[in-house]
Amino acid sequence: MKNFLLVALSVLIALAIQNFVIPHNEHAATKPAETGYDRVMRTGVLRCGYGVWEPAVMRDPKTGKMSGIIYDIMQEVGKSLNLKVEYTLEIPWDSIGVALQSGKIDCHAAGIWATPARGRVMAFSHALFFSPTAAFARTDDNRFDNNLERINQPDITTALCDDDITTEIYRSDFPRSKKFELAQFSPPEELLLAITNKKADVAFNSPARLPNFERGYPGKVKIIPTKEPLRMYPDTVAVNIHDEELLHVINVAIDQVVSTGKVDKLVEQYRKKYNMDFFVPVKRSYMWK
Repeated sequence: MKNFLLVALSVLIALAIQNFVIPHNEHAATKPAETGYDRVMRTGVLRCGYGVWEPAVMRDPKTGKMSGIIYDIMQEVGKSLNLKVEYTLEIPWDSIGVALQSGKIDCHAAGIWATPARGRVMAFSHALFFSPTAAFARTDDNRFDNNLERINQPDITTALCDDDITTEIYRSDFPRSKKFELAQFSPPEELLLAITNKKADVAFNSPARLPNFERGYPGKVKIIPTKEPLRMYPDTVAVNIHDEELLHVINVAIDQVVSTGKVDKLVEQYRKKYNMDFFVPVKRSYMWK
């Protein structure tokens, strides 16, 4: 009898472990990871990755203080959401997707251009504004003036950054030209330097990059005259492609900052020191009469 009671007790204990302990452990093991939205709401901080380019996002080399029109826009976004916006990590443009997926940052906030190739690995906010992409050549080279089709010939060399927006334009518009490929992580100004050094004939970039380049190489490179820009891309904030909740929150704030005219005021503020003609405003969805 005593042995029977011991066996029965052992069975009851085993059942208890099976029914309560094991399911609890399984539940803990399958608990979903914290999303970017959850983390931001829990901490009250939006951690931004960035790339430095004037006058969008700038960092004082001596003090580390951040500034720039996109930096200021994101501070307004933070105020509207009651969140602290911190620029925590400078990231090469081709590593943004990895940084978002790894959780090192909650978003990338330096005006990344939304393109189909990038859209496969990250999600983009509504536009802060739009920026044109232009073709560049040496100042004394007039072969491509109002004739970009001339670029698409085997005797022309195009400067590219590997796996960059320049590669997308090359493959789509000028695949017959030769390639001069720069390494990954190369600064965009290296494209213009390749033209100056006659390693390439043309390159593609934002016109906003030219003033900074001309400080070191005045009069060497020009924007090729055309009737229309080569491309017109939205400057956006990027998040992990799976983080729809965080993207929704950021979009609501961006729409308010744009619709209240705060972006327009910041553009005029920066126009006092920088050429802001290449920052094309977002058209509002209403007209007040």
